[in-house]
Amino acid sequence: MKRFLLLILALSISFSGIAMPNDVKNEPLISSNEFITYWDSTSPKFQKLNVKLQKDFGRYGKSEKFLKMLFFRSQQYLMDDYNQYASVEELIETGAFDCVSGSFLMAVFLDQYGFDYDIMETSFHVFLTVNVDGGKIVLESTDGFTGFINDKEEVRAYLKEFERESKKNPLYLNPDQKIVKDLLQPSIYRAINLQQLKGLELFNRAIFYNNQMEYETAFKKIKEAEILYPSERINALSQLLQSQLIVASNL
Repeated sequence: MKRFLLLILALSISFSGIAMPNDVKNEPLISSNEFITYWDSTSPKFQKLNVKLQKDFGRYGKSEKFLKMLFFRSQQYLMDDYNQYASVEELIETGAFDCVSGSFLMAVFLDQYGFDYDIMETSFHVFLTVNVDGGKIVLESTDGFTGFINDKEEVRAYLKEFERESKKNPLYLNPDQKIVKDLLQPSIYRAINLQQLKGLELFNRAIFYNNQMEYETAFKKIKEAEILYPSERINALSQLLQSQLIVASNL
């Protein structure tokens, strides 16, 4: 059992940020309106962003110009420091963010204003694509300078690269172990919804707490993630963390 403990510690350190499945893009259960209403009443910075975006949308509507304002205002008002595994709450309260929480923030407003958009999950990354004015735009939250990608060829190259990377399937441990394979052989390139993205955020938090050796909290987070996004990877990590708790209790 000690060998299993070492396995999960090594595994969690190797993660770069996200993961899960479900090829069906179901209707999100998380309400963007409730999210915006809550943070508008509790966070002055979020409120400023919300007011600015309301004015921007009134002026530009569903346009590339509004998307540009959304991207750069989000960076200006809330996204201060990249921090792997940062939650949405940390983003709004402290400015720490990662690809999951940064994408979640912008996706909430895209949802609120009725844009045709996709939350793209890849093997180890999340970004947004938006269909507007007859073209596709990429919103890469972790790049505050060049993450707004609207050139047709650059968008095509960006998407192609992530699709290619998602098929590499790196394998570090015994491929005969199914749970390990689910976690370390990701081949993911798909559109997900806000609910599933929240599940990914909880998956990240489970990894974070496991790395801090807070195993009970990690297990709690992964069980919450399973409710929102019962994907192969999240289910596999849940099984590993459950075994981790058993090991820890016997030490």
